[in-house]
Amino acid sequence: MAQKTQSALDSHHIAQHDPNYTDYPINSYVLYTPTGPNDKLELKHRGPYQVVNKLDSIYTIQDLVDDNPY
Repeated sequence: MAQKTQSALDSHHIAQHDPNYTDYPINSYVLYTPTGPNDKLELKHRGPYQVVNKLDSIYTIQDLVDDNPY
């Protein structure tokens, strides 16, 4: 019975999941990947940053090293 219930719940979650959408809660820690051409000696991901605000799909992140918002 437990396997049947778990399977039904898993199927529901998989059907509802959108792999192209990620939601970051306020105060979560993230890494930032800049777009555009990069110097091949630079790191691919930058950080650590903290999410300080969200407006629709636009996030404001704050650099935890030098305390600058982006």
